[in-house]
Amino acid sequence: MKSYGILTLSNTSPAQSFVEPFTLAEAKAFLELPERSPTDEAEDAMIEGFIRGARFQAEIAQNRDLVAKQYDLTLDYFTYLPGLYSSFTTAGGEIKLRTPLVSVDLVSYKDSDGNTTTLAEDTDYIVDLSRGIMMPPYNKSWPIFVAWPSSAVLVRFTSGLAADDPFWSDAGAMVKVGMKYLISHWFAGRLPFETGGQVIAEYPYTVTQCLSGGSVPRFH
Repeated sequence: MKSYGILTLSNTSPAQSFVEPFTLAEAKAFLELPERSPTDEAEDAMIEGFIRGARFQAEIAQNRDLVAKQYDLTLDYFTYLPGLYSSFTTAGGEIKLRTPLVSVDLVSYKDSDGNTTTLAEDTDYIVDLSRGIMMPPYNKSWPIFVAWPSSAVLVRFTSGLAADDPFWSDAGAMVKVGMKYLISHWFAGRLPFETGGQVIAEYPYTVTQCLSGGSVPRFH
């Protein structure tokens, strides 16, 4: 068995949708666009795409989710033996999720016969929202079982900042400015940042500083 995990957005029905840090109207006001009558639906759709793209860039710089998302983390097995761990787990049995962690919604495992067992929070595992991790309760370990050959363990969880989080009144305000700078350039230029005919490999300093304001340190 291979000691790795895969993290994907949960496939829900209807599909997940995300409440962006600011609205289409706010973005259009920053772009100083005149009122369209009738509304230019293609233009609005493009700007909404820019908002999502800028938020994604900000999440990379922040090292956390800026909007609420539900994820599925699949592992080949629980970690309960020294040496058996991956980028998602530790030898001590902790399973690392994402921050800011909102909730762990489902933990289950499938044995070699295809039977699925669901675990209960505070009985079979505990969650530390502040650190974005889950682990067995004190003096307990993860279930020991003959695992399904691949992706036997499923951890479904939600992470992301709420719209009323204090972050948005502090460093988050600067992050929004950085997002709007990006949107403005994408809208006006339609191309990567350029100067003197030579493409810049990174975003300008002003943008990167805004997007990374108040970011979470990366721990390894």
